[in-house]
Amino acid sequence: MVMDKLLFKSKVQDGNITIERKSHLGVRTLKYLKELCSGCGLCSDVCPQECIDLNPPSAKETHPFIVIDPDKCLLCGICSEVCLFNALEVTSDQELVKYSDGTPSYSLTYEVDVNKCPPDCRECEIACPRNAIKCENGFQRDEVRCIYCKSCEIACPEDAIIVEKVFSGEIKVDVDSCQACGVCIEVCPSNAIFFPKFEIGKEPERIKVNEDVCIYCGACEKACPLNGITVIRKNVSYSVKGESPWTKKHEEAFKKILTG
Repeated sequence: MVMDKLLFKSKVQDGNITIERKSHLGVRTLKYLKELCSGCGLCSDVCPQECIDLNPPSAKETHPFIVIDPDKCLLCGICSEVCLFNALEVTSDQELVKYSDGTPSYSLTYEVDVNKCPPDCRECEIACPRNAIKCENGFQRDEVRCIYCKSCEIACPEDAIIVEKVFSGEIKVDVDSCQACGVCIEVCPSNAIFFPKFEIGKEPERIKVNEDVCIYCGACEKACPLNGITVIRKNVSYSVKGESPWTKKHEEAFKKILTG
């Protein structure tokens, strides 16, 4: 039996990346959407082929946040499975790989009791850092844009929303290294990092982190030019439905995410 040759195609356009592989087994495609990416580097951290690198923050205005080597990429889908922002999508004959049997996926919890929502309240919509919530015609949430940061839950005056984060952890800031440049504030997807207000008689803090809404993605750590931020991920909430020959390898990626 003669196997068809593998046919590869890759394209970068407007900061978005597409890699396609055709064979006798079908069509496998990787798509990267810059708009959704925070540059956290989780995909780069777990890639078994080490084919994903981060672009420096200075290049992110005109280039993708990440660089993928199409010659090394296997289109295994691990990067899309760990991406908190749905910026990476790997499909096999147009079916999402991350939802296939034997593939680990984050355990996502988001509950809202719309019966508790006051008619004209928009507190959750205003608080959402990703524009994932709209309340104009009733409560609507964009599951692709939502990062489960709990900002909406905290803002809700009626306790109508329950959100569980994917990671538990902590952030450490080296105050001696920090120069208050603000790069971490710019890249934080949940607006968890901010400049504190100056208080008379107190030593000024360079930056502060609201860990109630921090998702421990690591974008701030990767962006800090002085390596002054450490993100510690202690636990990750994920589950596996079914089993496949590649389940163990993919689970290893989820465990590799943990840093503490």
